Amino acid sequence: MFKTLLKEFKFRKLFNNYTKNIIFFFKKKKNTFYFGIDPTFHTLHLGHLLGLSIINKLYYLGYKNVIIVLGVGTTLINRNYNIKVINKNIKYLKKILKKLIYNKNIKIINNYKWLKKINLLKFITNILNKFSIYPILKNQLIKTKIKNNIPLKLTDIIYHLLQGYDYFYLNKKFKCLLQIGGADQWYNIITGIKIIKLNNKYNTVHGFTYPLLLNNKGEKFSKSNKKVNNIWINPKLTSIYNFSQYFINLSDEIAIKYFKYFSNLNILKIKFIIKNHLKNKKSKLIQYNLLKFFIIWIYGKKIYKEIIKVLDCLFYSKTKIKNNIYLIKKYIPNIYIKFTFNKNNKINFYDIIKYNKVIFKSYSEYKRYINNSGILLINGTPIKNNIIEKNKIINNKYIFIQKGKKKYFLLIIKR
Repeated sequence: MFKTLLKEFKFRKLFNNYTKNIIFFFKKKKNTFYFGIDPTFHTLHLGHLLGLSIINKLYYLGYKNVIIVLGVGTTLINRNYNIKVINKNIKYLKKILKKLIYNKNIKIINNYKWLKKINLLKFITNILNKFSIYPILKNQLIKTKIKNNIPLKLTDIIYHLLQGYDYFYLNKKFKCLLQIGGADQWYNIITGIKIIKLNNKYNTVHGFTYPLLLNNKGEKFSKSNKKVNNIWINPKLTSIYNFSQYFINLSDEIAIKYFKYFSNLNILKIKFIIKNHLKNKKSKLIQYNLLKFFIIWIYGKKIYKEIIKVLDCLFYSKTKIKNNIYLIKKYIPNIYIKFTFNKNNKINFYDIIKYNKVIFKSYSEYKRYINNSGILLINGTPIKNNIIEKNKIINNKYIFIQKGKKKYFLLIIKR
């Protein structure tokens, strides 16, 4: 079984790093492993999903004993978070995790339960006292702070050791023998293994890390970095339309990486689809396969069918817009407007939208799009002389606007 897993994971390039003799963990399917999540926000972003996808792949291969640790205790120690906010986050995260992880018997536990019981003197004597500061400085979070001249706090060091303590506790309580995490968690995993070894040198435990998921710009998805445009697993934060657009617009290089990372297809099928994609890159075969996988996984088959129909209307068959307007309304931004036509059944388009800054921030931006034929109405016809005629209104209620190549808006007329 390990040979199958090794072949799968190497082809998909899911191994970033792993401990020696990890084969001994995978020899027994009943062995327990764990994965940690930082509950600093009430939802997940795309970067979290690679870990969950790996848990699902291990489940398919028969490794069903998994623990998800929500790092409440470690979050409270190193950051200024309110416990009430964290508890609300946990409530939402549990729902998401139970939906996205195929194994319905997973344990989801909170590390605050054991960290709050730590005896300070014992922790200092048995753990803190046995660690050198220098290996800890290799931790990605600490390296980033040093690089950016951000002052290090004592809690930065303790945070790192407490994450290792989680592994020690889970090993002792649940006989957990493997921790998995993103590439930036490697030194935390090594610390956990060292703490376990300090207490029982004959205990063999393991760890492996997978690559960090990067976007088209080579950036890591992050809750704390506001410069990164996160793709959230929440339609209120990232609309399903924008979520879909993210995958459709992935570069071929990134799309193929994602496809190998996430797809549940076997190696032969993945190779076949990639080969066909490379023969005709304009087809975006990989991108649409990714879109299908993620939408069905997160939102379900019904939503997938609807969004595909909407995308077909917007990008390939604009003549279908009128008949599918109620479906389009569900997925693209809606803007309510109120106006009356003049005697000639016409109206100046800018008069409708000038008080609404969602479509255009200024008149100069509006003029730039008009002059470049950048605004398209219903049937793809550019607006001429800023005028909209009454017969262009869909069902006497909707004005469908395309701004540039990718942005769409539905103006809904109030009566």
